[in-house]
Amino acid sequence: MEEVIDLREILEILKKNLKMILGLMIVFGLIAGLISTFVMKPVYQSEAQVIVNKKGDNEKIYSMPNEVQTNIQLINTYTQMVNSKVVREKTVEDLKLKVDEKALQPRISVTSETNSQLMKINVTGPDKQETARIANKLAEITQKEVKRVMGVDNLSVFSKADEKETGSPIKPKPMMNVLVAVLLGLVLGLAIAFIKEMLDTRINTDEKVEKYIGLPTLGKIYTIEK
Repeated sequence: MEEVIDLREILEILKKNLKMILGLMIVFGLIAGLISTFVMKPVYQSEAQVIVNKKGDNEKIYSMPNEVQTNIQLINTYTQMVNSKVVREKTVEDLKLKVDEKALQPRISVTSETNSQLMKINVTGPDKQETARIANKLAEITQKEVKRVMGVDNLSVFSKADEKETGSPIKPKPMMNVLVAVLLGLVLGLAIAFIKEMLDTRINTDEKVEKYIGLPTLGKIYTIEK
């Protein structure tokens, strides 16, 4: 019986505070939508891919199995070279970018799958075409630097970023932001509703009289307005 009463009280609290809870959800959702649409700047991402292999005319790509493993081990070195100061400076210079190489550093990420000879160069920024040009230039310059510094020509551009593509931004994601904001509004609304109920020590309902005093309600006295 006690569980039924507790559930009824919870439902009563929700019913009493429903407008406030819904209001917070709507307000939070609207604010998140407006910020995502009009305040937050779109961020685009472009990807160029390079592959580590052995080059040769009319030869198989690999002459010995251990060459594959060697190339995979070189990827760690090449990954660091892509986002090195030298490569970034030459990229900024060649593309005549309006930012310095330090500002470019956090926008570059290089990844590769385990036991894969393929490296993915990702660049983020506010302009889709510019991020594509930067990704392609990083791949190109890294290829030249590998040959110049290490004396090997085993890095090839596998896939270039499309410099004409407009694409969609990777963030912000308005729908996701709105959903998260609505859920936050719901949680906040529920918290306020239950805290209000816990702080309200008044015995002002029939249920509270019976629960806390243990006496039945015989009648009610209403306020008569003049």
